[in-house]
Amino acid sequence: MNTIKLFYASIFIGLLLMAANTVVVTQFLVDIPDPNKNEIKLTWVSQEESNLQQYEIRRKMLRDSEPMTIATVEPKPPSATPNSYEYLDRNVFRNNDTSEPVAYELHALFTNGDRVNLGHAEVNYTSTAVRRTWGSIKAMFQ
Repeated sequence: MNTIKLFYASIFIGLLLMAANTVVVTQFLVDIPDPNKNEIKLTWVSQEESNLQQYEIRRKMLRDSEPMTIATVEPKPPSATPNSYEYLDRNVFRNNDTSEPVAYELHALFTNGDRVNLGHAEVNYTSTAVRRTWGSIKAMFQ
C-alpha cells in the first residue's frame, strides 16, 4: 500500500514541477555593432523555457526615472539546443554630445501572469546619428 502512495506522490510532484514557471538565461549581452548607426544590439541565450509567454525588454537612460518597456519578444519553439535571441534597439537618442549609459533589463512574462527579472546589462552609448527637430531644421536656414 505504501508503494502505491509513493508512486502517486512522485507522479503528483512530477506534474507540479512540469507546471512550474522556468526560464534559464545563461547570457545577456548588450553591444554596439556599428558606432556609425543609431542602434544597440541585445542578445541572450536560454537553456530552458517552461510556461513562458514572452520576453520583455526594458531600457533606462539618464533622462528616464524608471525603465521603460521598449519591446516584447515571443519565445521560440522548444528544441534540444539552447535558444538564441537577438533584438536591435534602433530608437536610442541622446540629449547631448557626451557618452551616456544605457541600461537594459530582460524580463520573463509567464502564462499565469508572473514576471521575473532575468538580467541587467549596460553600455556607454555615443551616437554619431543626429536627430533633427523641425525647429533645428528651420534654424539652419535663417
